[in-house]
Amino acid sequence: MKSVMLSCLIPATSPAVAATADHLGRFVTATNGVSYSVARFIMNIVDWILGVFGLEHNVALVTVLYAAVVFAVALVVGRICQWIILKLVEAIARHWSNETYKTMTGQRFFHKICRLVPPLVFLILIQFTLSNHDSLSSWLTKLTIVYMVIVFTVAVNALIMVIWQRVDARANKRKLPLGSLAQLAKGIAWIIAAIVIIAVLVDKSPLALLTGLGAFSAVLMLIFKNNILSVVAGVQLSENDSLHVGDWIKVDGTNANGTVQEVSLVAVKVLNWDKTTTTLPPYNLISSGFTNFRTMQESNTRRVCRSFMIDADSVMPATPEMLDRIRKVPMMDAYISKKLEQKAAGQVADVDNPAGLVNGTIDTNLGLYRAYIKMWLDANPNIAHDSDCFVSTLAQTAAGIPLQIYCFTATSKWFPYEGIQDTIFEHVAATLHLFDLYAFENPSGRDTVIDGYLSPGKSIGEVYGIPNPFFKDSAAAASPTAAKPS
Repeated sequence: MKSVMLSCLIPATSPAVAATADHLGRFVTATNGVSYSVARFIMNIVDWILGVFGLEHNVALVTVLYAAVVFAVALVVGRICQWIILKLVEAIARHWSNETYKTMTGQRFFHKICRLVPPLVFLILIQFTLSNHDSLSSWLTKLTIVYMVIVFTVAVNALIMVIWQRVDARANKRKLPLGSLAQLAKGIAWIIAAIVIIAVLVDKSPLALLTGLGAFSAVLMLIFKNNILSVVAGVQLSENDSLHVGDWIKVDGTNANGTVQEVSLVAVKVLNWDKTTTTLPPYNLISSGFTNFRTMQESNTRRVCRSFMIDADSVMPATPEMLDRIRKVPMMDAYISKKLEQKAAGQVADVDNPAGLVNGTIDTNLGLYRAYIKMWLDANPNIAHDSDCFVSTLAQTAAGIPLQIYCFTATSKWFPYEGIQDTIFEHVAATLHLFDLYAFENPSGRDTVIDGYLSPGKSIGEVYGIPNPFFKDSAAAASPTAAKPS
């Protein structure tokens, strides 16, 4: 109707009409129908603009202005269509208001997908108004398709993020790093988009382009080998459920020892306990291995596995006098009595005792001490009694006999764990002398000075700071002041 009204305003025999017809012949082949009507409407606008500035005979400017008017009309029509579609979506959403729609709105999916409408209208108008101008029509069509591919890929990426957020919120109870898979999907979408764009610009089929890129892809794989390995490793970490955000991990050979903050296809970010941040490629974790403390945290227990060095010279056979003295130690009276009863009956069971006694012996002071520490651990409420717990000795070294304590605390929290572990070994250090055992320590300069003082026959009572219980009780088995057998 508008084209008819504009044409009615210009006499059929006027030079303007002739110029319009002449110009139209350069852009459209048809002389009637919808294409001709639309093209004539646009050409009337172009002629009016040129007439205002007196540039009716500038052929080059007619072509440029004609394409600009086509673009402007497409933009206006597309914006109107886009507005109508968004309003319809909002109207439907009032009866379909759920978390999925909110997530899609948060990612602006509908706005991004509706951006396809203006270029689509422009593409249609090109076919109507530039059917006789092959060069201009071809380039405008290519540029429009390229723009549409980019807009569509952006919308697809938004949809991928919507899917990931919904899956992460509803189904990802174990907090798997599905963000890596979402990034991989977005990367694949952009690769496909790039191939399509190149194919459009060079007038080739995407399949033919992929075939030609076969040799070039080998070079790319060589150049980006580490990146590709990291991507594959990131996917493996996601699929194998071996790494979550929030996990405590330790990677040997690096300073990574802390909480995982981010897991992506190309990097794993770890917040270390010293408040520094370490970023590692996922491939390093797969190739070199790492320790994940997640299962320990989930079990609410944490292992204690440490040794206390015992001076081998202080280990000796248990005498009746020693047994009587050790009976005064808590829990040891009943243990010693039961073991003596079994010994008198000819039953010697230092391991897996049929009476339920802990592993240990009454033959040496160290065997008695192992039994005592095990009973003390069993009575300690801070120890997990449904996990492994034992006290043993390791192979003797130049630094003495390692007394190993292996147990699990009843909590996996860091600070309480350290406090419980401290309590255990402080108790070990404080009770060794009750069993006539002593810790091994390398001689210091102070020991050399004391030895030089005592060697000429000086009184030991004048020496300050002799370790307890040395020299405190002359009856102590290992005391230098004890009476020596003649």
